[in-house]
Amino acid sequence: MVNRQLRRRCEQAIADLDVPQPIDIHKLCQVLSERNGRPIHLLPMKLPVNSPCGMWVRTTAFDAVFYEAETSVLHQLQIIGHELGHLIGGHQASEVLDAQASRLLLPDLDPALVRRFLGRSNYSRDEEREAEMIGSLLVKQADLSTAPAPADTPPELTDIMNRLQHSLAHHRRSPHG
Repeated sequence: MVNRQLRRRCEQAIADLDVPQPIDIHKLCQVLSERNGRPIHLLPMKLPVNSPCGMWVRTTAFDAVFYEAETSVLHQLQIIGHELGHLIGGHQASEVLDAQASRLLLPDLDPALVRRFLGRSNYSRDEEREAEMIGSLLVKQADLSTAPAPADTPPELTDIMNRLQHSLAHHRRSPHG
């Protein structure tokens, strides 16, 4: 896909959302939530070094975007924009880890949950480029005065966040990692 074509397609995907300019990230999440029929939760986390800066988790009940808590607002918006770019682009995370592999990688998490988190590594190069382009366009159009700080973390995600942080930290310190 030629960059110019990719950019036009991504610009159109954002325009089709009909979100007022400059884009408020919370309003964008509201529009996407209404379009997809489930809420989107923005969840900052202190992620270990050498782990992803952000992750998009889709469940049947909600979408969650985890992003690095300890970075600049601009970087947070880029991370969130990239993850929302997967959602805007209609990308589907594939299950790339079997139960045994997920237990070895993240032993404290349910294997099905691990596959939902890490399935994104199986996106095609074009999907990653599209998500990154959408993220960059969103940042360019973003209202930088509206920081991505979320409301309170929903109870159903608190345990997931805690287990994810613990597992990522454990994996990082593992002599086999």
